[in-house]
Amino acid sequence: MYAAEIGIVMLDNKIPRPVGDVGNPASFPFPVRLAVCKGASTDQVVEHGAEGLLPAITETAKSLQAEGATAVTTGCGFLAIHQKELAASLSVPVATSSLLQVPLILQLLQPHQSVGIITANAATLNAHHLNAVGISSESQERVHVLGIERTPHLYRVLTSDDEKLDQSVAQAEVVGVARHAVAANPDIGAFVLECTNLPPYSEAIKAATGRPVWDAVSLIRWLQDGVTGSDPKKA
Repeated sequence: MYAAEIGIVMLDNKIPRPVGDVGNPASFPFPVRLAVCKGASTDQVVEHGAEGLLPAITETAKSLQAEGATAVTTGCGFLAIHQKELAASLSVPVATSSLLQVPLILQLLQPHQSVGIITANAATLNAHHLNAVGISSESQERVHVLGIERTPHLYRVLTSDDEKLDQSVAQAEVVGVARHAVAANPDIGAFVLECTNLPPYSEAIKAATGRPVWDAVSLIRWLQDGVTGSDPKKA
């Protein structure tokens, strides 16, 4: 058992977590430590802006830091709304959301191109979340927010604690959202998956759209590489 460099603050839910999901330690080639933030339900974080949860989230993040994590992330991209507060409260790097990658990705694209953000709920991911991770008002003009809230299977699974996941159905639904987005907005040059449950479908989205895809797993791999600088199994 190796020390875990990355600590992950998880929501208080019981949804399925296949390999690729941030909540499954097998998604990473290095050890991670998970800590559930009690009371941080999916509904409160996604539908209600994580209102009132900052103290509990901060306490959970600090517990991971105290246990030796050299960087902390979260199990829900909607916690982007508390990026600045959490970064100020901890003495290790904090990356709350895959959305932190958007400003960099915009720099990689041609000026007329945009980023498609695929999120759990487009109706509740708003400018407050984007501003909190450095996506300026000007940059937001080059962002398309695309939700999966109307998918009949996957969204129900992610917002319930007793639904079984059919990955083939879920993948078809997410790929459908991405394909529709590109058809409606050909300027999309890349995708960022906000939802930490969506990385299992990143490769399928790439194949279906021909666009590069970044997600929470790519963020966490980058974070781990920066704080460790070597293969943890060799450290």
